[in-house]
Amino acid sequence: MAFYDLHVHSTLSIGEDSVEDMAGMAKRLGLAGIGIVRYYPGRLESLPKMEGMDIVSVAMIKASSPEEMRNAVRAAREKAEIILVHGGDYEINRAACENSMVDILCHPELGRKDSGLDHVCVKAAKENNVAVEINFREILESHRKNRVFAMTSIKRNVDLLKKYGTPVVTNSGAVTKWGMRGGRELASVAGLMGMDMSKAIESVSSVQEEMLKLNREKLSGKRWEGVWIHGGEQHGQA
Repeated sequence: MAFYDLHVHSTLSIGEDSVEDMAGMAKRLGLAGIGIVRYYPGRLESLPKMEGMDIVSVAMIKASSPEEMRNAVRAAREKAEIILVHGGDYEINRAACENSMVDILCHPELGRKDSGLDHVCVKAAKENNVAVEINFREILESHRKNRVFAMTSIKRNVDLLKKYGTPVVTNSGAVTKWGMRGGRELASVAGLMGMDMSKAIESVSSVQEEMLKLNREKLSGKRWEGVWIHGGEQHGQA
């Protein structure tokens, strides 16, 4: 089973918390791959390769309006392997859930007095195959009082996501290598938030792995809507 954490922040220079440093920690934690997040608009520099570690190019869209978000997602879609949207604002949360070019809506509860999602958002995310994130850093770094509220909000969202069968991913959101966690630790966090353990494990493995595989096929021109190329032959869906 391959574990992925597709939300890791890093510097691109050599030294503490560089890509190489984070990748080295990921290997020690037993992860198969990590997503290195860069904010977009902004430069999406080429990432170094590391033997035994899948380094994934991730664009984070942090927008002030749904229209700005949609424009940025459209522009970044062919530049990054994974597209994240910085959640928190309800209108941004909803617009992300309604956009099939978005891969993951991050921490929809961030900075709110509610969970940031409702049944309209969650149903749209299901229809558009947008995953919703459980972000470990938002739990870990919250003050004690806020941590209880954050966990309650995430649990509410998990209940909704389970009801509609919307995909869930669990990421560390780490900004240093010490904030990273192994796949089973992240799955345990998802379990504490109310996910069945089998689904919790999928949230750090098969859900992320399949998302990445599909996007790479699209970026390489091997797949487009309803059609894909395999072994030199074209396949389609009737």
